[in-house]
Amino acid sequence: MQPSWPDALLAASRIRAAPNDDALKATGVDTVSVSGLTIVIPTKDLAGMLQYCLEHLQRALKVASLFEPCVVVVDNATEIPLLEKDLPSSPVHLIRFDIPASFAEANNAAIRRYPNAYYLLLNNDVLLAESALADMRRLLDETPNAGLCGTRLISPDGTIQHTGVRFGPGDIGPYHVSRGQPSALVSRLNGEFQAVTGACLLIRQSTWDDLGGLSGDFAFGLEDIDFCLRARQKGWRVCCSCRTDSLHCESMTRGRDKPDTRARRVFMNTWRGRYAIDGQG
Repeated sequence: MQPSWPDALLAASRIRAAPNDDALKATGVDTVSVSGLTIVIPTKDLAGMLQYCLEHLQRALKVASLFEPCVVVVDNATEIPLLEKDLPSSPVHLIRFDIPASFAEANNAAIRRYPNAYYLLLNNDVLLAESALADMRRLLDETPNAGLCGTRLISPDGTIQHTGVRFGPGDIGPYHVSRGQPSALVSRLNGEFQAVTGACLLIRQSTWDDLGGLSGDFAFGLEDIDFCLRARQKGWRVCCSCRTDSLHCESMTRGRDKPDTRARRVFMNTWRGRYAIDGQG
């Protein structure tokens, strides 16, 4: 069956906008440093928020000092395209999608183009605490077979947004532990979970390559939880660093207050009965 003209045009636009093999070769990335870190920040509109995100990222990188960073901003069909001059003076690579891409597509494209020893998936609405990256790297290195590490995130009102993900019975599925509780009342012990959020997620290259990146089956949401569960199936451990509070203004960007019912349906059809019930009903 031939695709309709709108579908065919959409597919062609995605191909033109996404990085291709020639673009990859043009980056000159032939070898990967053992301390190289590619940070991928998909963004759509909210240029001011992106600036704050990048400023906090630079501070966290300076404190970590263990990485050789490569910052990649993925302009996901912003109405007025971002230009390199709009970004901070420190080196930032820019990739443009003219047609909106999914979270998985945006991150996969950037990582194909800029491979490295570590990857950090970072939402444009996350303001990292200064020691967050250093703590994540330390926990990743100190935990045997750890392949990926999330971090503690709080909302602007000081309540917990993320300290790890647990799974409830039946239709409950994955949910964020302690969400909505005052941060001051929630333990800061690091933990191991079945899954963590992809809003700020540090991943080893070997883990990413083992899984082939994020799944394109999820249009919006739960691709990060799917990634974590697939990683555990391969023998990788999933950690969450909880010593610091990084700010996540999630409702300002991609409508996280409106769950993607199609993504949830895909997730539950794929994973129901295949994860441990470690949460409440």
